[in-house]
Amino acid sequence: MKISHELPLGLMHYGYEWNDIDYCLPHLLDQYDQYHLYFQRAKLDKRFIIMDNGLFEGITHTTEDLLSKINLIRPNIFIVPDAWNDSTTTLVNAKSWINNYKPHLPENVELMAVCQGKDLHELVTTYQILLDLGYRHIAFNHSSIAYQEMYPESKGLKASMYGRMEFIRQLVSTNTINKSVYHHLLGCSLPQEFMAYKDWMFIKSGDTSNPILVGAEGIRYGDNGIDWKPKEKLEHYFEKDLSDRLDDIIFNVNKFKQFIK
Repeated sequence: MKISHELPLGLMHYGYEWNDIDYCLPHLLDQYDQYHLYFQRAKLDKRFIIMDNGLFEGITHTTEDLLSKINLIRPNIFIVPDAWNDSTTTLVNAKSWINNYKPHLPENVELMAVCQGKDLHELVTTYQILLDLGYRHIAFNHSSIAYQEMYPESKGLKASMYGRMEFIRQLVSTNTINKSVYHHLLGCSLPQEFMAYKDWMFIKSGDTSNPILVGAEGIRYGDNGIDWKPKEKLEHYFEKDLSDRLDDIIFNVNKFKQFIK
């Protein structure tokens, strides 16, 4: 599995060393020249780039803005706009993008859609419909109300972790999974979840800033991960000097690599 850890500005020079692929947050391209230049260089260096749509960061882009960013960076994959726990809106967007915009995108830019739904049945149905629409790049989000419904006794982070694992297991056990499709894990609730996917080669990549954010708080992963998640998102640390936490961050990045081996 190829992994990308989103990095604050002060650590972006570690991107090629720490990350197998690069994960681009489009709203930051306008805000920071250094961020923009990194992805321009990454494209010239033929790095594999996935571009997000801004949902997790709470950014609402116009379609015109997203198309502009796609043409600017020319990522290998663009994640089409989805909606939290809303299968219908997600599928409407997915159909619109593959029918109306895919033919006009730069060559070699593929579209990825995200499975959303309020329960396990909706998640599975969304996956099946995305395949029917022609998607060959599909993502599993890390935080869904469906996961909480599946594991009410766990709740919170553990329910999210177990829920996504169970969703993917259901796809496998019912032979619904299309193993020729490129599958991506969007974020994580707890990093040890990634241990569960070591032998599932159809999961090609994942992204999470968790090792960075945990290390930024001066905490190191244990052999079995952690049981909490930092409250702050990457944006909190984006312009901060984290040199005094560098050892902890590097430890977590390396530990995460062990989780997926």
